[in-house]
Amino acid sequence: MINARVPVAVPRAARATLGAVFGAITAVAGLVVLGSGRAATLRWHARRDRQRLVRWFHAETVRELPDRDPRGYLLLRAGHGMIGGFLLIVALTASIGYLGWALELTVRGRISIADGAVSASVGIVGVYLCVRFAFALGAWDTGLALRRLGDDSTQRRLRQLERTRADVVRAVDEERRRIERALHDGVQQRAVALALQLGRTRRNIDPGRTEVVTELDQALAEAQRLIHDLREVAWRIYPSVLDEHGLEVALRGLSAHTTMPLHLQIHLNRPLPPIVAATTYFVIAEAVTNAVKHSGAQEVSVSIRASPRQISVAVHDDGCGGADPAGAGLTGLLRRVAALDGSLHIFSPTGGPTTLTAELPCTS
Repeated sequence: MINARVPVAVPRAARATLGAVFGAITAVAGLVVLGSGRAATLRWHARRDRQRLVRWFHAETVRELPDRDPRGYLLLRAGHGMIGGFLLIVALTASIGYLGWALELTVRGRISIADGAVSASVGIVGVYLCVRFAFALGAWDTGLALRRLGDDSTQRRLRQLERTRADVVRAVDEERRRIERALHDGVQQRAVALALQLGRTRRNIDPGRTEVVTELDQALAEAQRLIHDLREVAWRIYPSVLDEHGLEVALRGLSAHTTMPLHLQIHLNRPLPPIVAATTYFVIAEAVTNAVKHSGAQEVSVSIRASPRQISVAVHDDGCGGADPAGAGLTGLLRRVAALDGSLHIFSPTGGPTTLTAELPCTS
């Protein structure tokens, strides 16, 4: 049993000690960051320190804290972090040095084995106490992070609701994918088989049976229109190309399915998270569909730009304007964008033009 625990205990002790030493360094850096006074920098440094606790002390409870009060956290950490780290380094150096000194004297025969064993024991106890002190520093930092960077029950409930809201959007997209696959692999294939069967029957029937030939021609034409409509419906529900080839290819496909000219300006320097790509696509698709059906526009332009933290979308048409933000389609878009903590704005004065802009956070 003892032999099985040693390989686990030693790395944990080493990790905790390193984590405490790094904590002293981050405490000094925290003072510098506090001097800058910039909120974004404060939160970034607090997040980095939380990552230290997760990595070296396995403090998973602080992984996703909202960094509510980084200034107070960094200020308190600066005191005990530097003092504790300094004491740890001094004590650990002294203990290891004393242990090495005792072993060296024993090997050289300058002290007896008994005295060497006692001296080595003192050094080992010193190292053990240093490790326990490192664990204590980690526990202190974890508790401080939970108190100063955490949130109250109301805020936790709000964050839970935000995650649930995003999960609903993902569930809707998954259902859209399922329906699209069912249409493509089931209903559409049966419609194709029906059209083929009608075509074979039409070729094999006696041309002299005029009424039957006419009925078969009409049935074949209806089957072909059904196949076309199914493909359009499947595309509108969820284009499979969006998952297979990405947002840009999906939007090129949308352009091919639109009856008016659609000008695309896409500036993406990296693949988007699936939920962001899907939301961006459906915002654009709904805006383009509204322009085609209601605005009388001659053309639509779409612009997409990506920054490190968000995606900006603008859809502009030269139609008659007057779009109603309270309409079912635009209301659905507002809810979908809000579910990702994004924003959507519509400018559509009577007489036009109409511009829809959306901004979505883009964090993978």
